[in-house]
Amino acid sequence: MEEQQERRNVGEIELEGGQPSRNSGQTGLDPEEHRIDVVISPRVKIWIGSIEKAEARTQSQWPRIPKVPHILRGTQDFKKLYEPRVISIGPYHHGKPHLHPGEMIKPLCARTFLADRNQDIEVLYKNIKSNIEAVRNCYDWSSTNEYDDEALAWMMLLDGCFLLQFLRRTDDMISPSTVDMSDVLRNHQICFVEHYLFMLENQLPFGVLKLIFEEANFHGALTMEETTKIFITPNGTQLEPEDKKPSHLLNLLRSALLGRQPEKKGKSSHKKSSSFQEGKGGLCCRWKKGKQRGIWQSFRHIKELKAAGIYLKPSRTCFLRDISFKSYFFGYLKLPPITIDDFTKTKFLNMVAYEMCPDAPDDYAVTSYVCFLYDFIDDADDVKELRSKHILHNLLGSDEDVAHIFNEIGNGLVDPEIYGHAKARIQKHYNKRVNTWIAEALHGHFRSPWTFMALIAAVLILILTGVQTYYAHRGNYIIYIYASSIVIGICFFLVRHFCD
Repeated sequence: MEEQQERRNVGEIELEGGQPSRNSGQTGLDPEEHRIDVVISPRVKIWIGSIEKAEARTQSQWPRIPKVPHILRGTQDFKKLYEPRVISIGPYHHGKPHLHPGEMIKPLCARTFLADRNQDIEVLYKNIKSNIEAVRNCYDWSSTNEYDDEALAWMMLLDGCFLLQFLRRTDDMISPSTVDMSDVLRNHQICFVEHYLFMLENQLPFGVLKLIFEEANFHGALTMEETTKIFITPNGTQLEPEDKKPSHLLNLLRSALLGRQPEKKGKSSHKKSSSFQEGKGGLCCRWKKGKQRGIWQSFRHIKELKAAGIYLKPSRTCFLRDISFKSYFFGYLKLPPITIDDFTKTKFLNMVAYEMCPDAPDDYAVTSYVCFLYDFIDDADDVKELRSKHILHNLLGSDEDVAHIFNEIGNGLVDPEIYGHAKARIQKHYNKRVNTWIAEALHGHFRSPWTFMALIAAVLILILTGVQTYYAHRGNYIIYIYASSIVIGICFFLVRHFCD
């Protein structure tokens, strides 16, 4: 107590009219003499400026176009899957030596694009230049920092004119000679460019395209939204109307493949998305990567599902969200039809990379679909089964290649478990041994539909004979006819089911 009182007396300074306390025994100094002037260095000013710029970038007028996350940059064949090899769009790969021939094509396409309306290119340039801050905020600052406003605006103008001219090739209302690009690009280059436009780091803000297209004012032609939708879905698939405007072509492709997003039910859907962000998901296909948190599944591929009495059927639509499973006496797994070609892997990986970015939609729908197929496709036999049910259309030529593609795409992905409810019902059906025994008996003894039809016919004859004998004895032929009709209907349903 004495030591504490002593320290209190020593440290106590009472200012009375600017004078020190008598107990202190010290001569007080003016507080202004204790003040130290801190000079902010230029380096600290740069740090402060970076914080202010970061706050401004979060309030961007147009949605951001992120780079591929660093976690994917160490993967094999990164440049082949995520970087363009013919022509670049935007600042991320602009100026690379191997893309220089593509830069020579852009002025020719811009001239052709504006030839219909004799549009003054200076007007388009001024419109883009007036929105240059919004353009900068769309991209990573490390890529736009090396370009001044004039250079970046000119890049957006040339890239936008080239991109819109390329998209107008699919407009049936335009004469083919107007958008003929065979004089600047060969057929194989056009095919590559068409798919490179869906790379994450090869995108242009939709706002820039809208500025150029609306200013060009093409009378009698389709709107920009209609032109892009035709380019995205050349097979005539109807796009579901989106509540939000698309950010870029890759975002529009993703929306076209997924269809309309289901309405969120209060807090439950929010918990699903937040749980994935907090790391509560597990690796795709737990039997391949070891047991993780979440649903443990003992089935490994489609062949095992078939052995357990689970049958595949194509969904009514081609939207990736159209996945369902119903279990009665047999199980029915419905999957949306999909076409696999040489660029399927690139498109899916870029959409998965886009969903990993903080500026992308938080539903992880494409990632969930990839993980779902990854769980069921193990080898060529699984692909063959999907082809036989008209769920998968193989344009690669080899079922082994298709299985290899899905094994590569899904390898190492974290499953958001959006389709966890379907997997849980499949696992519940799979765990019922009775279903497995019946399925094994049907597949083992009735491989041919004619064998099964013969059995049904024999059973039908026995049942009808017994019913006829019973009701003939009682003299009630009406009930006999009614019962016979029911039995025949049931037998017809079973024959039709197993002969599909």
